[in-house]
Amino acid sequence: MKKWLRGLVVPLLVVLLWWLAAEFGIGVGILPSPWEVIITFKNLVVSGELQAHVRISLLRIVQGFLLAAGLAIPAGILAAGFPPFAQYLSPMLGFLRQVPPVAWIPVLIMVLGIGEATKLAVIVYAAFFPIFINTVLGITQIDNHFWEVARLLEFSPRETLRELILPASAPSLIAGLRLGMSNSWRALVAAEMLAAFSGLGYMIMAARSLVRMDEMFIGIAVIGLLGLAIDWGWKLLEGYVLRWQNRE
Repeated sequence: MKKWLRGLVVPLLVVLLWWLAAEFGIGVGILPSPWEVIITFKNLVVSGELQAHVRISLLRIVQGFLLAAGLAIPAGILAAGFPPFAQYLSPMLGFLRQVPPVAWIPVLIMVLGIGEATKLAVIVYAAFFPIFINTVLGITQIDNHFWEVARLLEFSPRETLRELILPASAPSLIAGLRLGMSNSWRALVAAEMLAAFSGLGYMIMAARSLVRMDEMFIGIAVIGLLGLAIDWGWKLLEGYVLRWQNRE
């Protein structure tokens, strides 16, 4: 309880300062009061506009993240198991990892257009590298004794993957998936701001063009709260999958 109460101190202080700023006329005509934002939030929910943007953004993030994981995990397993494969990939991946996803958005718009393919490509790009790197790291850190046991038991490649690689690399793999989701969520919002006609990022940019700061605040708050909820879900999944660590 003390932890939760302490965590509320700073947000409540920010809201208080925000209310005082609006009350005493700072940013007159631009800065809305907290009450005005609440009213706008209610109107957006009643009209269904907010739920529509949230649903579209979540659908995009799920599709792009699953595609990224489906590419990054097998690539990480191959790179960890076959060093020559990693040697071919490392220079290019090292270069691409330094380029932020937002930098590719103009190129993707020209190549793929302003449709869903651009948003999915940005999400995949943002999520791929942390998943790939943590997959490689988790596998390469498996103790040699476990590999020897797998050879003595004459595990097939499928059994080695199921009984050794996935369980032993699970902590690193889940950390990579969690980080990849966080990266892709931020990249999606940026893509929606520049190349979309729907979604939370588009909602913020549309509100900006209409000078509706109350809607901008709502979009920012929903993005942050959904990000926290997604990260909290990953924490629960991590605690469940790795519950055996707590028994050691």
